[in-house]
Amino acid sequence: MGYEYKNLNPKGLKVSDCTVRAFAMAHGITWYESFDILSDYARRECLLIDDVPFIDRFLKSMYNYECYKCKGEKITVGELCLKYRNGTYLITMQGHITCMIDGIIYDTWDPRDKYAWAIWKIYR
Repeated sequence: MGYEYKNLNPKGLKVSDCTVRAFAMAHGITWYESFDILSDYARRECLLIDDVPFIDRFLKSMYNYECYKCKGEKITVGELCLKYRNGTYLITMQGHITCMIDGIIYDTWDPRDKYAWAIWKIYR
């Protein structure tokens, strides 16, 4: 499937806010709402929003999900776009998290050539 440029940062900045942007996109909320939710959880857990342990803990604790771990399997984000064409997903990879909706990646850059760590099906 594909990629579409989408930057939910309200000032259009390209900064290290992929967790905030991906979460907002996956849940149909604003960047500010996403930042508040993530910040509250990070404060309680004493973790930073962009830490891998934070992302895994947060996703496991907050919403219904199905997680498909890609470790041990070399599968790219682009291949996941073809495999999971329906639904909303958050995809983790080295140094990044992105949102995929119905086989389309929405992000500030195209990560389809990166290897995925896990794909999380999000139920709104």
